[in-house]
Amino acid sequence: MSVAIHSKITDIDSLIPRVVDCETEDKDVDRLIPCIFKHADIADENFILDWPKEDFAFNFFFCELYSYRTELEAYGLLKDNMGISNILTPSETITIPRKSWKVSTRDHSSLFIHAQCSVSRVLMESIYDNLEGIKQQGPRVQFMPSTRELKYTIGGNRYKTRVEGAAIVGPRAQYLPILSFTGWFEHQTWNEFLIETFSAMLGQLTRNLSILRTGFTDQEVFIVGFHGPYLHIARGYFPKGLIRRVHAEGYSENETFSLEFTRGYNLWLKVDWLEAIRALARLFRYLLSGKAKVGAVQVNM
Repeated sequence: MSVAIHSKITDIDSLIPRVVDCETEDKDVDRLIPCIFKHADIADENFILDWPKEDFAFNFFFCELYSYRTELEAYGLLKDNMGISNILTPSETITIPRKSWKVSTRDHSSLFIHAQCSVSRVLMESIYDNLEGIKQQGPRVQFMPSTRELKYTIGGNRYKTRVEGAAIVGPRAQYLPILSFTGWFEHQTWNEFLIETFSAMLGQLTRNLSILRTGFTDQEVFIVGFHGPYLHIARGYFPKGLIRRVHAEGYSENETFSLEFTRGYNLWLKVDWLEAIRALARLFRYLLSGKAKVGAVQVNM
């Protein structure tokens, strides 16, 4: 099954609605500045190894990020030109495989991908633990570290994708992701990157639709992932008419779908951290506000 994906980089105001006032959001950002950036603009590995015990917020995250960057550097992959903005192709037709992980050398890179998703998971969990009032705002969020296969249907045919971690709400057994994590692998093409991202979205979408008693409804799906040392957020919007038709009939010959991405953020730099943390904190508040078109949250509010 093939579909043309139209991709673009967009600012966070276009990607994620703000559900609190500007003053509250600014306080969120201030609260989420780790001590490593209090007196420096670039993260320092010596500081990470000697992190102050009295201010441990984000300590574990920066340990994970340091390990990931060390691995990138060992393989010559710690480069400045590996963010989404440098590789994006505005229009690309992808063919969705029955098993999303059966692409190129992805199977051989599963541990590398899982390590990236672990960094994303630890980051999001750290934000959730330190974002004021978020645990009282909506349903409790749990962070799943294990690989999970998700199924979805296109034109009556069953497909599978693998996500290497997710933020979920509701009982663990139901596995209702509100945010999934993706990774990349060396020599991955933009086409393969889109397959990874879009398949994860379809799997997450299907899990969220599975608990809605009202049938198909408009849904939006968010993904957090890495490409090289850069973290990004991706969003897909799925109108109920499209969901119903594609589920039963598949994509039409000239079908297109739009994906939106933030730029890539180098979290080793304070300037990028501040912008990324604003986006991620806003994303959490939006997802748990009840205003997001995410079935798992709508049911568990």
